[in-house]
Amino acid sequence: MKKKRNIFLTALLVVAMLLTGGCGPKINSEQITKLDKADTGSDSNIPEEEQAEPLKEDNELPEDGIITTAQMKTISGEEGEYKFHGEDKSSGITYTWIYEGEKIRNPQEQKMKVSFVTDAAKVDQVKRSANNATVGIGFALEKENMAAPPRLAITLNEKWNADTVILCKMVDGVPKKMADVTIDQSSGDDSKEVTTLTFPVTEVGDTYYLVGGKTKTDSTSADETDNKQNPSNGTDSTRGNQTAAGENQDSTEGNNQDTSQQSDTTQSDHTCTISIECSTILNNWDDLNKAKADFVPSDGWILYSSVVEYTPGETVYDVLYRVCRDSGIHMSARYTPMYGSYYVEGINQLYEFDCGELSGWMYSVNSWFPNYGCSQYEVSDGDMIEWRYTCDLGRDVGDQYYE
Repeated sequence: MKKKRNIFLTALLVVAMLLTGGCGPKINSEQITKLDKADTGSDSNIPEEEQAEPLKEDNELPEDGIITTAQMKTISGEEGEYKFHGEDKSSGITYTWIYEGEKIRNPQEQKMKVSFVTDAAKVDQVKRSANNATVGIGFALEKENMAAPPRLAITLNEKWNADTVILCKMVDGVPKKMADVTIDQSSGDDSKEVTTLTFPVTEVGDTYYLVGGKTKTDSTSADETDNKQNPSNGTDSTRGNQTAAGENQDSTEGNNQDTSQQSDTTQSDHTCTISIECSTILNNWDDLNKAKADFVPSDGWILYSSVVEYTPGETVYDVLYRVCRDSGIHMSARYTPMYGSYYVEGINQLYEFDCGELSGWMYSVNSWFPNYGCSQYEVSDGDMIEWRYTCDLGRDVGDQYYE
């Protein structure tokens, strides 16, 4: 059963839910209280499904690459990472999907088979378009609704001579960057050096490319020559660093209390990024409730991308609530027992249905649109939270769920 957020129910269904679902009245950001954590994790509304053997931390993918909803349910909300290993028989390339169990709240069937592009000419064309990249590979991911934002690690059967690789896809004949890629070099089963490329997956249902090359020159030889000609340079530098370290150590010993306080402060500094925008309204101005025109910024930005602190355990809802309160931005939300989460109805006086029957607020984290409420998604360091107003059921802001 799909538990997609309740952002686009028709007005009639909303009224019916208010009458029968026990939802309270609308409240604004001055009245909102934090959601009890015991409520946010509830999955009591998920129907019983067929029994499945619990997934392990490491799992071999079946030939079709499909992990069923029932199987995904066995790791929903669980701590730790769960890996799914597959192999492309024709090329010998192996790959691993990595999911965080805690990010899975509404389990769905996952199609994890990766099909690699065999048209070398096509890959070469993409490499030329990507600033003449020296290495590249293409692959296709099946269309699905992702249960969580996974990472994908692809292990080649060769070593790439590259220090920079990006994930991209072709848009109007031009490579569009989607993510940076982590490069690891290791020895394969036959002691042959191979390259593993790891990256976040925030979109599926298309053909994607990994392209890269060398961006740094190898200066080892030059450095070694300089060190041989000036051996004192390295020695003096080392001594200087040791002296500085010693001074720091003395300072630490003399101020244990201050150091402890500094440590506590450092440990509490957890940050994420949040932004709020409604630029889609500018493209659908004729559909806007004219009484709301004054609340639409000329460039569509209600809150530019801002780095904010958060406390571990806080949710996307908590961060939005606090930012709106501190910035003087109006926000209206309602708790929906059916979904065990707060539902954000309006921000900056712009509500659902104010710009058409398919309009309302949606949120994404690191470019992924979660399939559960904002007060169920716990924030992690470095998360990029985006609140965006949609006029087309999410399609105009990048959500693939309803496509």
